[in-house]
Amino acid sequence: MGVKDSSLVKYYEGDTFLYDAEKVMQMPHIAKPINSEFLIPTKTALYDFENSKIIYEAYKTITPLQASDVRLWTYLAHTDYYAYMCKRWPGVQDKSATDRSKYILDHWFISSPAQSNFLRHGIAGLWWAAHLTYDETRTDPYELTKVIFRNLDFSFRTLGTYKLGRHREAVIGISEFIIQNPATFKGNFQDKTRFITKYLNQVGGTKPLSYFKRDFFKNTLYDVKAKIEMVS
Repeated sequence: MGVKDSSLVKYYEGDTFLYDAEKVMQMPHIAKPINSEFLIPTKTALYDFENSKIIYEAYKTITPLQASDVRLWTYLAHTDYYAYMCKRWPGVQDKSATDRSKYILDHWFISSPAQSNFLRHGIAGLWWAAHLTYDETRTDPYELTKVIFRNLDFSFRTLGTYKLGRHREAVIGISEFIIQNPATFKGNFQDKTRFITKYLNQVGGTKPLSYFKRDFFKNTLYDVKAKIEMVS
């Protein structure tokens, strides 16, 4: 890949990404949505939560299998949402990234179809965060989505580190626990969510977590609530 040896880095320095549209492969049953423009990040607002809602509403009909195709997100990052990508991760254009080739590969591409890589990707991570937390039974179906965007480490890294990041019921159970215990998460949110995911991963060593519903995860966390509050 030209990005690895820096020969294509120059293409990421412009306001648009040049590509040959005739060589783009059409994906069946995935239509380009209307009115799906992102809010452009600024120095004071990243709009990750808001854009997560926008991308999910735009591609709400695709299946998790389709959303596991790295080509879809790579294409969107270089076309429809290229301007957003440049503002959200400006390290190439403002030359602040020490290794611009690696910077591009980390944000514009998905190295392998592992859930951690999807959650870390500039566009895929937004869709998957909403997909894992969207709950139509709530007054605000995106209430839990807002919870996981409370900390970028939680939404883009921590959840994807373990298999929990593929299990909607687990993510919803964790998010509901956080909402129901605001005092517990007033401080050290990042360390406490890391403790939670690590602990549940250990529970998964003896139990088939993919078969359990959200209440199992929530109740399991209530059992160790005191330990969570001690995390500093």
